[in-house]
Amino acid sequence: MLAANGHYNERVNRVLDYIGEHLDQELSLDRLSQIACFSPFHFHRVFQGVTGETLNSHVRRVRLERAALLMKASPRKRITDVAIDAGFAGTAEFSRAFKSHFGRTPSSWDRRSPLEKSKICKAPEGLSFYTLEELENWKTSADVRVQVSRFEPFRYVYIRVFAPYGNMKLVDAYYSLTRWLADRGTDMRDIVFIGMSLDDPSITPSEQCRYDMGVAFRKKPASDGPLSEILHSRGRADLGVALPDRSECDLCEFSIRDLEAQETVAIHCVGDLGHVERAWHYLYRIWLPSGAYEPANFPAMEVFVRQPEEIGWETFDLHTCIPVERL
Repeated sequence: MLAANGHYNERVNRVLDYIGEHLDQELSLDRLSQIACFSPFHFHRVFQGVTGETLNSHVRRVRLERAALLMKASPRKRITDVAIDAGFAGTAEFSRAFKSHFGRTPSSWDRRSPLEKSKICKAPEGLSFYTLEELENWKTSADVRVQVSRFEPFRYVYIRVFAPYGNMKLVDAYYSLTRWLADRGTDMRDIVFIGMSLDDPSITPSEQCRYDMGVAFRKKPASDGPLSEILHSRGRADLGVALPDRSECDLCEFSIRDLEAQETVAIHCVGDLGHVERAWHYLYRIWLPSGAYEPANFPAMEVFVRQPEEIGWETFDLHTCIPVERL
C-alpha cells in the first residue's frame, strides 16, 4: 500500500464509509469521486494508493462479504434477496461472483461452516471456531445475557487501521487518540472508546481487514442508551463535552462522522479475548439466525466500558454490539 497523507486518507475514508452504507445502490466512479472531492481521472489512483485495491475490486469484494454475512446471520433469507440487498443485479451475476471469490456457489454453502476454508479467503492465524453446542454451554455457564437496545446518536472521531490484527497498530491508534484528548482537555471519563470492525475476519482476508479505533462523543447529554449508561456508571451522565469539528480533526489527521440512532443487539463481556470471540460467534451464529433481526448495513462495534489502560490489554470490559434491523 502506498503511503498517503492524512488529508487523502480522510477523503478516501469518506468514500469507504459511503460504499459500506449504500451497497444496494449505484456506486459510480463519478459519484464516489465527488464524495472524495477528486476528479474521476485522479480518484482511481488515489483510492488504490490508500487502500491497496482498485475501486471496482473493493466494491465487488465488500458486496460479496456483505452477502456472506447476511447468509450466515439469516439462514432463511432467499439467495435472490441476498443478492439484491448486497447490490447485485440478480442471482446469476451474484452466483458467478460468489463462486469466483469464495470457491463455491452460494447455494452449496450450508451457511454454518466457515468460509475461511475457501481457496481465496483465509482468516487471521489463531481465529477460533466453536461448535453450536460449545456456544450454548458457554452462554449457560457464563450467565450471558443478550440485550436489544437503541444506541443514541454520537459524533465519532477515529483512525482507520488497515490489516489491524497480529501487530500493534490498534494500540498505537488508541494512544494517538488519548494524547489528542489530553491536549484538548477532554476528560477520559466523558467519552467512550468504540472500535468498529468493518470486515468479518472469518470471511475477509486478514490483509484486507479494516478496523476503526475511535472516540464517541454523545450529541445529547440527557439521552438514553448504552453510551449514557456507561457514562452514568462513571458519574458523568449529565455532563456535556465540547464536540470536535472537522477542522480540529483535520489538524490531527483524524476522520470524523456523525452517526444516527441505531437499534443494536449486544453482549456485555468481561474477560479475555476468548470470551469476546465467543460473544461474537454466539450473536452471529445462534442469536441472529433464530430471531426476528438481521445485521444492519453498519459495522459491528466493540464499546469499551472500561478503557484498556485501566485493566490492561489482556482483559476486556466491553459490549460486543451489532447494529440490527427487523426482518
